Amino acid sequence: MADTLAMSPFKIPLEDEELLCGHEGFRVLRDYLARDADFCSTHIHSDPATQAKWLLHRDLLHALVMPVVSLFKRASALAEAALCTRNTEDLELAFSGVARGAFLCLQCFVEEEEDWCRTIGCPACVTTATLSTESHIRLTIAASLLSTSPVSTPNSSNASTPTDEHPSPSKSLPPLPHILPALRDALSSDPFWGPDHWTHMFARADQLSADIQELIAECIDLESLVSSPRPTSYSSAGPRRVGTAPALLLQRMAHGEEEERKGAKVRVSQMAKRQMKLRDEEMEMVRRCAMQCWARTAVPSRIRGELLGMRDGEKRRRNLSCP
Repeated sequence: MADTLAMSPFKIPLEDEELLCGHEGFRVLRDYLARDADFCSTHIHSDPATQAKWLLHRDLLHALVMPVVSLFKRASALAEAALCTRNTEDLELAFSGVARGAFLCLQCFVEEEEDWCRTIGCPACVTTATLSTESHIRLTIAASLLSTSPVSTPNSSNASTPTDEHPSPSKSLPPLPHILPALRDALSSDPFWGPDHWTHMFARADQLSADIQELIAECIDLESLVSSPRPTSYSSAGPRRVGTAPALLLQRMAHGEEEERKGAKVRVSQMAKRQMKLRDEEMEMVRRCAMQCWARTAVPSRIRGELLGMRDGEKRRRNLSCP
């Protein structure tokens, strides 16, 4: 039992390990992660060869998952800028469709499993935790599919090495499909999962990968809109430049409010015209009653007629409210 706990569940062919370790970007990442290689009391007594396997698999998981976490952090920052809010419950509103679903999925998982996503802790425990839940397995598969995707992916952008703010192409991470056969075999030999779960999990992970790609596309559009300048606004004191625009989302919201204030253009019916005329006549009647009450006190009839808007000899006209 102790030997089973001391062994990694993943079996990667030796030639794949050598090819992976020979990549410059992955080697830089491993040098950075080597500073955090403290094993727990359960795995500290493993032999050096086994610990080296744990570290390699931990580094491989880090190279897979951290670009997705970086994508989520960037998407959150863009959503905050677009919506002008720091309320995490509202950030999903910056995205739509399957991209919103991918954002919500990453938001829930990263908040609950941030230590695993950042591979913090014992390398062996981090590696074995990959098989702990379906969410861990699905995200690992999706990250591997994203690393081999021909479209713009997190691995091909700014999440290649943790030591470089703007990494060069030579230090970007390589495609990482090595985890897929190793993960499939690990699930098949696992006493809890068994071989019947791989097809279902891979299908769900493939859909998550496609949804994350939509999220990447919306992040690209959102970033260009957030960074675009707002139009110049003018006031009585002269032209004044306002800061950068939050996003097209706010512009659409403002435009929608403006349209709502204007209202829809409708044709005024005869009934509406009659109601408006009745309203005006009612106000006129109230004014006349007040003037008549005041005029009866001491004002002569000639002046009273002038105040009521009637000329000498003019008769009262018929109206809708008093025929």
